[in-house]
Amino acid sequence: MLPPLAALRAFEVTARHLSFSAAGRELNVTHAAVAQQVRGLERELDVILVQRAGRGLALTTDGQALAHDLAEGFASFRQGISRIRDQKSLLPVRIALTPSFAVSWFMPRLAALRDAHPDIELALNPGPELVDLGAGEYDLAIRFGPGGWPGVINEPFIPTSFVVCAAPTLVESWSPDCPEDLLALPWFEEPGRHEQAIWLTAMNIPMERVKNITQIPGYMMLAALREGQGIAATTKLFVQEDVDAGRLRILWEDETPGCGYHLLYRKGPQRAQVQAVLKWLKKQVE
Repeated sequence: MLPPLAALRAFEVTARHLSFSAAGRELNVTHAAVAQQVRGLERELDVILVQRAGRGLALTTDGQALAHDLAEGFASFRQGISRIRDQKSLLPVRIALTPSFAVSWFMPRLAALRDAHPDIELALNPGPELVDLGAGEYDLAIRFGPGGWPGVINEPFIPTSFVVCAAPTLVESWSPDCPEDLLALPWFEEPGRHEQAIWLTAMNIPMERVKNITQIPGYMMLAALREGQGIAATTKLFVQEDVDAGRLRILWEDETPGCGYHLLYRKGPQRAQVQAVLKWLKKQVE
């Protein structure tokens, strides 16, 4: 069994400086603490490593041999840690986000992010599935919901409600008497997402009542809605401009407090590049 790393480190620094005081300054501890660590190491190894020599210290034969080995060992540690840090600094900032958010919000701002941080490489993964940030394959995720995802930091990013909408040309001559009447219309749904299930649950409508569903990528859904090809449940953020322009009409809105897009990232320290992207994202919605 190896002695405590702190004791080995205290002796290695002492051997380089031949001074408990100088070693203490490098390690940011008192000289007494360094001396205690070294004396403890000597007791554990049952040898004398350091002895007094005038006003300073000198290494014994055993001390010289151990100091040589430890110097090589700690140099190897430093090389390994530097290599990992260098590799990390070259990694892109990996962001998981929904296709709709990527197309409608992120991509129009990508050039501004590149201008602000030309040295940061990005890797965007638009997809509906939730990713495991703890696995280390992604640095950030941007997701819609009420928040509270377990095991990660959740920060409210863009508050927005959840709506069911359609083109006026599809519903202008028809007025539903109740939410169930909307099921008579063709529905669009983004694969892997559950907005429609959320709406059905809120309306107390059994899922089996829905028959006419077409799954379509999120970036295609908005165009299909504008053309009056069907109805969809989505976030208000992506349809607000069309609603204001009269191209779409909101048929139902859920204004649950706290709902919207959230920034998700792992607990603990983040790479400098990840911190910079997080700061930039937050600045966009201040």
